[in-house]
Amino acid sequence: MESKFWPELMNGLEQLFEKKENYDVIIQAGEEPNVQEIYAHSIILCCQSNYFRSNLKEKKDGKFIFKKSNIPPKILENIIRFLYCGKINLSLESASDILTLLTTTNEFELHSLVKYIQEFLIDNQKEFIKNNAMKFLENIFQSETFELLRNYCLEIICDTPELLFEEHTFLKLSSQMIEFILKQENITSDEIGIWNNLIKWAYAQNPNIDQDPSNWTNDDIEVMKRTTHRLIPLIRFQDISSDDYYEKVFPYEELLPKKLKGEIMQFYLVSNATKIISSLPSRRSKCDSVIITKQHFAIFASWIEKKNDSYYNEKNIPYSFNLLYRASRDGNTAAAFHNICDNKGSTIVIAKITNSEQIIGGYNPLDWKPILNNDNYYKPTNDSFIFSFADRNNFQTAKVSYPKEDQQQYSILGMSDYGPIFGDGNDLWCKNNGAWSCNPRTYYSIDLPRNFNANDYEVFQVVKN
Repeated sequence: MESKFWPELMNGLEQLFEKKENYDVIIQAGEEPNVQEIYAHSIILCCQSNYFRSNLKEKKDGKFIFKKSNIPPKILENIIRFLYCGKINLSLESASDILTLLTTTNEFELHSLVKYIQEFLIDNQKEFIKNNAMKFLENIFQSETFELLRNYCLEIICDTPELLFEEHTFLKLSSQMIEFILKQENITSDEIGIWNNLIKWAYAQNPNIDQDPSNWTNDDIEVMKRTTHRLIPLIRFQDISSDDYYEKVFPYEELLPKKLKGEIMQFYLVSNATKIISSLPSRRSKCDSVIITKQHFAIFASWIEKKNDSYYNEKNIPYSFNLLYRASRDGNTAAAFHNICDNKGSTIVIAKITNSEQIIGGYNPLDWKPILNNDNYYKPTNDSFIFSFADRNNFQTAKVSYPKEDQQQYSILGMSDYGPIFGDGNDLWCKNNGAWSCNPRTYYSIDLPRNFNANDYEVFQVVKN
């Protein structure tokens, strides 16, 4: 009942601000020669803001005088109006104005408004934020107050790294900003690309250093070490191929800590070395899976094209992998699986074995709809495969098997009472309620357990780009 009077009350307060009657605060906003005075009432400002309550202490000639030369008058008037009637104009034209609005609102300790402005921008100005993501992030990355906008901009930049590595932008960034970004696990860029841009940035900070590292003096080496010493440990060297390392990293090896250099050599030269101890874990690119990362999809794409000796990378995957089904989300039943996945064409199945890091699955280039053919439900193909990663975090543990030549007529089995089945011997068989089994016959053995449970599995539609 009382709320019906709020608009009238707010309108009265806004008129008080507009008419400038009986004011006792003068705020001088902007820089000479464009200083403008904004008139307000201390009782309103102190009621709404702890900042003004703490800073409105002494009057001069009966007025509080405030100078805010760093704030444009239109932005300051916008905020003061909000303190009277709760109205805020967010139709600002430039990223600089929005940043000034945010920082001033935060300075005035209007925490609810700070959060609202961020939410409004994210919900209503997505394209504007994307076009100015680097500018926003550069100004707010160190502030937890702007966490919503900071994380949103960071997600955009990690998903679209060309925004970050645009030459005129990246080379001017502070080392603190670059360190903050390189710590992120989901940058969708080749690691060698990140390394190359880091070297370009280091040269830009030291333009007198010779571009040929073989000509560096000891002093040059020390200067470049100081420039990069906090950033080089953020490179995931295990995700740089040995060819790229030799061609693009090795010339700058003097910049690497001695221990790290030894571990990298061991990783490249020792057959059973699986990781670089001093290197951070591989980045996890964003993808619509709770089981795997985008790098797994790059490997699947290579297997689909039977490129078993060299893999695609995350930036040149020639397929889209669209999530159709997740057992934990859609129901872990055969009926749910077939209802969602039948008639969808090529799919890949990925399951995680319970209480382990092992993932298993298979690729079906045909379809899962059960179709009776010569008194059975088998579907022939030589392009399907089953796979396993003994450790989903270690890509060197991957194994794949295609159908044997004399067994290709049994590659896929569509049965309405079960989930996905690969092979005549039920080489990989999803039963019900999370139970799976493996009995190699159509495919070669990839060392799967005979019977196991999967706590979740996913099916992705595979579409050629």
